[in-house]
Amino acid sequence: MRFVLDARYAGRRVSGIGNYVRALATRLPRLAPHCEFRYWIPRDAEPLSDARNVRHHRLRPIPNSLATLLATPWLDALAADDVLHAPANVLGLGVKNRALVTVHDLMWLEHLAWCQPNPWLRPISKRYFTLGIEHALRAARRILTVSKASADAIARRVPDRAARIVVTPNGCEPHFRPPEDRDRDRAAAAALLRFQQPFFLIVGQNVPSKGHEIALEAFALANVAEHRLVFVQRLSPGKGLHRRASELGVVERVHFIAELGLDELLSLLHAATALVQPSLAEGFGLPALEAAAAGAAVLASDIAPLVEILGDAAEFHQAGSAASLARSLEKIAGDPGRLAELRARGPERARPFDWDETARITWQAYREVADRG
Repeated sequence: MRFVLDARYAGRRVSGIGNYVRALATRLPRLAPHCEFRYWIPRDAEPLSDARNVRHHRLRPIPNSLATLLATPWLDALAADDVLHAPANVLGLGVKNRALVTVHDLMWLEHLAWCQPNPWLRPISKRYFTLGIEHALRAARRILTVSKASADAIARRVPDRAARIVVTPNGCEPHFRPPEDRDRDRAAAAALLRFQQPFFLIVGQNVPSKGHEIALEAFALANVAEHRLVFVQRLSPGKGLHRRASELGVVERVHFIAELGLDELLSLLHAATALVQPSLAEGFGLPALEAAAAGAAVLASDIAPLVEILGDAAEFHQAGSAASLARSLEKIAGDPGRLAELRARGPERARPFDWDETARITWQAYREVADRG
């Protein structure tokens, strides 16, 4: 018996699902050294593990492709007793093996326009993800998901599959920890950003679900003239937002960055007045957790997953309301006591979210599927 993990999201491009897959891929072989693992990876990716019980299989098709949806059994020579883990919401229609799927959220089914900004592509995306996710929810032996909020949403959609749902929360890598010297990180951030002013930080894809335009509008409304706003956007940095910033009269105070190295990101987290997570929808909200673990104050929308993950270690605003977020920006910028309180609470709140525990729960689900189906 082999355990096959579709690890194609763990390629060169950084993403939340990629971090999740990479965390599992490096830990699962250590939990089960007597078992064989097979990882599907992109053709240009580095191996994910050098463990003796791991084999890598390189694939040309990208994860969200017709090949994944319609031809998964032909991507590899799967044995009848192989257990397959599809970690990115979609399960191929032709898969006959016992399978687990990680459904991070139901956004593609419930809020398509937030996921696919291009209206011309929405009919294609709707068809693809409806088929792939609905099939996953019906066919998978275990449905893994990253928060209780997501588990509840899945159970509402497929109540007859509720017993198959397993919550495997995301974790934090140990390098997300409070700064040894915040002043040193401020200096590093100033050198990177080329300005000295205090700033709010936003990290995530430039897609509607992340609420970046709302954050921009809130920044323009807020009485925080001494601050700047920095976006780190791995997808289409600044697209559509440059013009909006100009319309709002804040374009000179807004900065867009495409990608950062880990040390650079940590410097920004340590130097920022706060990390802002203005999401309209999330399955989990990993940037907010990582920021809290790093000792950054976090301002977050009050959607269920973020409230669940962050608890009393964040300042919450009404999701979708620029006015509500503007008040939070003003509050945190003008209240050093509240800022210090959030910075102190974050690391303790993040402590239970550990990738080793995520891998342990996942391995238990693998064993249940292997032993009992």
